[in-house]
Amino acid sequence: MAVKSFQITDELEKLYPLSLCESYDNAGLIIGDREKEIERILLCLDVTEGVMDEAVNKNIDMIISHHPLIFTGQKSILKENSLSRTIMNAIKNDINIYSMHTNFDNANNGMNDILASLLELEDIKPLVNNKPQSLYKFVVYVPASYENIVREAIFKSDAGHTGNYSNCSFNTNGKGTFKPLKGSNPFIGEVGNMEYTDEVRIETIVKEDQIKETLNRVLEVHPYEEVAYDIFPLKNEIKRGTGRVGNLKKPIKFKDFCNYVKEKLKAPYLNVAGDMDKTVKKIAVVGGSGSEFIKDALKCGCDVILTGDIKHHDALDSIYNGINIIDASHYYTEIVCIPYFKKIISEFFDGEIIISNVDTHPFNKV
Repeated sequence: MAVKSFQITDELEKLYPLSLCESYDNAGLIIGDREKEIERILLCLDVTEGVMDEAVNKNIDMIISHHPLIFTGQKSILKENSLSRTIMNAIKNDINIYSMHTNFDNANNGMNDILASLLELEDIKPLVNNKPQSLYKFVVYVPASYENIVREAIFKSDAGHTGNYSNCSFNTNGKGTFKPLKGSNPFIGEVGNMEYTDEVRIETIVKEDQIKETLNRVLEVHPYEEVAYDIFPLKNEIKRGTGRVGNLKKPIKFKDFCNYVKEKLKAPYLNVAGDMDKTVKKIAVVGGSGSEFIKDALKCGCDVILTGDIKHHDALDSIYNGINIIDASHYYTEIVCIPYFKKIISEFFDGEIIISNVDTHPFNKV
């Protein structure tokens, strides 16, 4: 059954909001029509010319990638350029292109949680809490007969999450008072008469980006002409950000951990730095390019940081400071997300989802 493109992207952005993107990023719908009907999706790490050819041959309606096709300013689109040909081919064949990039990297249950879980790390926390999510207390007063209807509307907006629990609320019975004035149209009571009615105070936790939807859903089903509600900012927050830190189930030698990483990432090789006989337990992971987070891993007391794109002097500095390095490449620390893309999209899309067969790793060993 076909669904419109925006229905897919709206669901993805509930999980991985674009507000989590870094300032340099270009995630989201890059090419296409939000109203286009989608039956077949192709998933990939990079949208290369080869991937686009595959999409055309397989009658794909939408490509969802990790890396954006257009990343920096594009001053011209000329046929002799591979990127330009890919863009032209997408437009010619009416194929939408959407990317989940640093919003996916920074979100909970995103790229770095996948890496940490793949390595079976325990006590997983953000390496850097640079994208915290503000929380609010949402309170609404409801006539007792509408308690279940309004509470269900709140939960449909995905409010009421506390840790690994959903549909969380606190409900207090009480007595509401009001006097309908001239010009009002009361659901309960009569104009000019004081009313005392049984009501329920429903309160729950709402994320900042959910407030509008939660309120709109409540207003749609609440029977009162004037709905009494409160929204309070809270000091507690959801920790979100780049990278993850966790512990191995038991300490092991660094050389054994390297072999374990190769196996888990299905990487043919690793570039590693540090004492191979060092016993390691606390691990930092940053999918993609993570040199700039080595200092954060040191602050957290990590024994190892696993990432990609490590530069020569960054590796030397790490050795001097006593933290071991595993550079598993940008590609192998991120390609692991593609099966997860399929898993999450299949939860709300029943069309065909295909993982690309094209290898987009740009390097060969010679």
